[in-house]
Amino acid sequence: MRRYVHLVSVFVSLFMLASVAAATPPRLVTSQASWAKTGLAALPSTRATPNVAVKNAVQVALRPAVVRVQQQASIIVSGIHPRSLDVRLAGATSENGTPLPWRSLRSVDGAWVGSLPMPSLRGIYRVMLRTGAGTIPFGSPRWLLRVFALGTRSRPAFDKPVDVAKWWVQAVAGGTLVELKAWPRPGFDRREVRLHRLFVVAYSPSGQPQIDDRLGMFVTAVRDGYHGRWRLLEATVWP
Repeated sequence: MRRYVHLVSVFVSLFMLASVAAATPPRLVTSQASWAKTGLAALPSTRATPNVAVKNAVQVALRPAVVRVQQQASIIVSGIHPRSLDVRLAGATSENGTPLPWRSLRSVDGAWVGSLPMPSLRGIYRVMLRTGAGTIPFGSPRWLLRVFALGTRSRPAFDKPVDVAKWWVQAVAGGTLVELKAWPRPGFDRREVRLHRLFVVAYSPSGQPQIDDRLGMFVTAVRDGYHGRWRLLEATVWP
């Protein structure tokens, strides 16, 4: 393990830029004309924006709302009555980086139920719905599946993501920060950038100030919702 950590230190010293394959997020409904394309004819008429209509009319329940990697969660959607309904997690990928496909929900007693895809990476994923192939996906900032390790939400929270990396060096690694830099995410990582930030740190272990003893680590900060604070998601020897 220490050999891998020293390899990260080499990356830190060079700060080489990596290529990033940016994923295009699903388009949200932004106009009444676009709203009609979703096929949600059963939604009540309103002068409010479509996003407000979604929040007021559509109810989404995730059970559980926080899961571990490869743990199954179910979804129940009520308040709409289309002919069909599909669900997808924005930014969720398989182990090889392939976006997880749409899943069809089934109608049960006036609601739509089914199981959610299982992302291979920890993080927060926005639940997106559509009423059929070719229709515009829609969602709400409140519809979030959290894929966390045990204890993630009890970790200290910060206003800035960079402070998560600083805290990890001092509180977890017990070291002294030498260098810190935002790091471009690898191409297989399609998680939403507004909710996830990657940093690389170089630090001196406690009692070992020599340059040759410096270590490095990649630290990922996660935001607990679009208006939430930042916490440690994970620290890894590879990005």
